[in-house]
Amino acid sequence: DSSHLDSEVHTHGTVKMAAIAISTPIVARAPVVARRARVTARAAVAPTAKPAVSIGARTMMSGSRVESRAMQVASGRKALVCNAGGVQKAAPGEKKKVFGLDLPENESLSFLILAGGSLGSALGFAALQEGVFRIPGFKFGAWMTILTTFTYFLCGALEMKLTGDSRKASWKNYGILSVYTYGGMAMTNYALSYLNYATRIVFKSAKIIPVMAFSVLIVGKKYDWKEWLSAAILVAGIVLFTLGDVASSPAFAPIGVALIAGALCVDAICANFEEKNFFRCENPSTTQEVLCFASLIGTFYGLIPFIASGKAGVAIAHSMQYTQVVPMIMGFSVLGYSSVSFILSLIKYYGATEAEIIKSLRKVLSIVISFILFPKALNWKYIAGFAAVLVSTAYTFYLKGEKRKAKEAAKAAASA
Repeated sequence: DSSHLDSEVHTHGTVKMAAIAISTPIVARAPVVARRARVTARAAVAPTAKPAVSIGARTMMSGSRVESRAMQVASGRKALVCNAGGVQKAAPGEKKKVFGLDLPENESLSFLILAGGSLGSALGFAALQEGVFRIPGFKFGAWMTILTTFTYFLCGALEMKLTGDSRKASWKNYGILSVYTYGGMAMTNYALSYLNYATRIVFKSAKIIPVMAFSVLIVGKKYDWKEWLSAAILVAGIVLFTLGDVASSPAFAPIGVALIAGALCVDAICANFEEKNFFRCENPSTTQEVLCFASLIGTFYGLIPFIASGKAGVAIAHSMQYTQVVPMIMGFSVLGYSSVSFILSLIKYYGATEAEIIKSLRKVLSIVISFILFPKALNWKYIAGFAAVLVSTAYTFYLKGEKRKAKEAAKAAASA
């Protein structure tokens, strides 16, 4: 999710603000095909470089865990082994930081700060974003997307300034990437006009499905029946939750499902492009760099059709009448960006598994918060769908644990 916190993220996030997942597609980032891979880079890449993860689908990082360490090789190059999504693992003894600020030396306290920061930011993001759509007459998804991408640009630029970062990727690649990131976020935000917010969160939890589809169709990867069973349970949960939305939401329309499904596919395509051109390359970009420049161009992409459509005046007039609109949108965008940064730090310092647990927890809590703050007509389909999503999530963690144990056993046998 930013969106997507997702972001969202992207997220994703992407942004997912995340998804940012969080519900921000732009901050939601993920590996290309969610596969295990060893990444090598030149020695010029600093071991303490800022983590880089693809914007399009942060929450799709669940499909990957790549071991991380750095070792010198005979050729003079350094092999960097990374965690999920290209996030470089912290070097031994490296000082823990987030937003350029030092974290406490105490391991437990640092983990609580990062986990609490991610959960708090994600829940605040969800509450504020759904609150915007509860404002009378607000139906301006394009206006929300423009303000969100502009805020991400400001946050990314500020973090680049604080960390002394600079642009590494080409403007051409940023121009292409912005089409994907802005498109995914725009479809997600438009979908909220036709779906309940909780349904949107459930849909954004299904990013693993297009990841598996692209892996099979493009790469030829094979999954065993247990992984397909987990995906099938997740699909059943989404269908039930959507049927619950049909029964309880007067604003529901099938186009909302089409939009959110389209956003998931765009996020998956976006992740492939990001990994190849920004993160799995000789001179990889940092997260803040990609967010900054992709969001800057995306803002202009959004402004052109928004102004040409003639809806800009109506949207701005509405925001002047309801003065809380702009602060709320920019507020949840900052929270989406923050949640993504907390998650990336968790991956870097504590590993992908711990980060995935926090990401799954924030999805569950976001749905619960949605029903508490903005009561909806509860029915058995909502409950059954939510239960199926929880079962699928738990089963996925179980399968990951089994794979990890098998891999460790194989390593032990090979070294014996």
